[in-house]
Amino acid sequence: MSWLTPWTAFWLLAALVPILLLLYVLRLRRARQLIPSGYLWQEAAEDIQANTPFQRLRKNVLLLLQLIALLMLACAIAQPRFESAAGRGERTILLIDHSASMQATDGGGGRTRFEAAREAALAAIDRLHPGGWFADSGGQTMVVSLGETAEITQPFTASRRSLLSAIERIEVGDTSARLKPGLELARIWSSEPNPDSPRGIGGPARLELFSDGGLVDLGEVSLKDDSLLFHRVGERGAENRSVESVVSGRMPDNPDQVQVFASLWNWSPEGSDVRVQMSVDGTAVHIEDVNIPGAIRTEGRRVEAGRRDLVFSPVTRPGEALVEVRIIGEDELPADDVAWDVVRPPEDVDVLLVTSDRVLLKRALSVLPGIAVHVVEPSEFAQGLPKDIDLVVLDQVEVETLPDVPTLSLDRPLPSKHMQWSERRGPESMLISDARHAILRGGPPRDLWVQSPQGVRADEQVRPLLTGMAGPLALAWEEAGHRRVHIAFDPAESTWPWDPTFMTFLMDATDWLSRRGVGGDAVATDAGGLLSLSVPGDVSLVSVTSPSGERHSWPPRSGGRVSWGPAREAGPWLVEWDGANAGRRLMTVRLRAATEGDLLQDGDLTIGGEQFAASDSGGRPVPLWPWAIVGALVVLLVEWAVYCRRIR
Repeated sequence: MSWLTPWTAFWLLAALVPILLLLYVLRLRRARQLIPSGYLWQEAAEDIQANTPFQRLRKNVLLLLQLIALLMLACAIAQPRFESAAGRGERTILLIDHSASMQATDGGGGRTRFEAAREAALAAIDRLHPGGWFADSGGQTMVVSLGETAEITQPFTASRRSLLSAIERIEVGDTSARLKPGLELARIWSSEPNPDSPRGIGGPARLELFSDGGLVDLGEVSLKDDSLLFHRVGERGAENRSVESVVSGRMPDNPDQVQVFASLWNWSPEGSDVRVQMSVDGTAVHIEDVNIPGAIRTEGRRVEAGRRDLVFSPVTRPGEALVEVRIIGEDELPADDVAWDVVRPPEDVDVLLVTSDRVLLKRALSVLPGIAVHVVEPSEFAQGLPKDIDLVVLDQVEVETLPDVPTLSLDRPLPSKHMQWSERRGPESMLISDARHAILRGGPPRDLWVQSPQGVRADEQVRPLLTGMAGPLALAWEEAGHRRVHIAFDPAESTWPWDPTFMTFLMDATDWLSRRGVGGDAVATDAGGLLSLSVPGDVSLVSVTSPSGERHSWPPRSGGRVSWGPAREAGPWLVEWDGANAGRRLMTVRLRAATEGDLLQDGDLTIGGEQFAASDSGGRPVPLWPWAIVGALVVLLVEWAVYCRRIR
């Protein structure tokens, strides 16, 4: 039991009890009277003795009842409550999910999921650190926010005020959320010495997770010996529709015209009729009513979203253009109802081909329009990347680090954190292709056969373009601020060069990588990633303005490369720089609808094959002051009844 305001009750009793006793002491005032006989002196003496100050208080039922009522009222003012023992006296880490899906408005009472999670976390602080002069939790608590990375909002402390303030400071963003970084922080701080203390801080801490369960890496982590309490927020039946991607670029035959593609996803089981608006530079140019098929539940209780792809009529824009596609209407997650893309003005692309006397790619790239090919040997490339190169093509060349420019690689493993390489496989054919990707707008290969593809396993950040019987054959992703494409086999040892789609693939891949053609946004990244671009060498100050208007400025590093992040807010960002070649560039940050749009997660949480049932509260404090008020009223009624009985 704890008391929230004990001293208020103490001072109330200290003031009122003496007054009540004084009133009883001074209540009797006998007048002087003459009596006719001495027979009554004995009775008068006994009465005087009985009404001395201390004797007046003996066996006084009314006074006792009034004191009891006063004590109960004071108890109510002190606000006593029972506390759950869960987590008390332990080291506890609160993991709070602030990803994009937590913006869904199904948290109850018109609140978002994040608001519900924050209230539950504040209630946990009330349980773990109740406050009051006589309350002692005996433990310490840490607050960690979960996004693409984990951040310690408040290190271990027993300060209730610091913990409440830390939770209030957390803000919801447009990023995805990962559990693994939070677990790594928890294990480090549970086993290593506290930086503020020379001694160790004990064994594994108790974890409490406040989330809707939409963590993207649940299958990659294991709790080991960690103890976890899962507080779920949000409703399982929430409806949501998303603009999953917007791809825009210039028409090859007319560079002044912009072609826009959009992919719409529906996460609800039923089909949905929606109105879609496409705008260019803030002006609506196309509105269309479309139907998106309903989602289906696949194996492993995973939701496969219903999809509808749109192709809009070309729009004439000779300069830089900001494209927006928006679903008009309301659903549970408005944040993913819009997506943006930026198409840059027409320009040539300088391609650096790194190869050893191989002519296939050299000949193929040289005939592509708007491509200037520069050929170097691998030994020359190892000495450094030349200036003014827009794209590097690695033709069977291994590198130790990823080039600081967009990369097309063939047949050799890349040092990517998103992929694991294995031994080569036997001959196989292509089974499926991602026809929705901009690189395959010219169509997938027909009857593709390859000799010995490289074995590769990729995480969810990598998008397979072509997939064979035993794994991916071509992949696309973003890493280190640049787009990457990898072909996991040697095209010269396949049937692809004899297929017309080989040239269209190279053309669309170079357009997508250089951000020139379809998919030509001017540096785009997922929320939580880095914004990166090159600026002239004489620039002394670079400014970045977020979609909400927040502005940051700093000098660029040597070499004219600008990187800033993490960019947690989805939408168009503006980069400006000074100097003789002052300029501006629009960049887009995308909300990952593929991971954040699914609001139909199951009630339980599965981590590394282990299932955790959702907990409602983890033991909320039970207030006792209403019962104290009721008890005081009952005692006063009894006191009134006794008084009425005496005066009859």
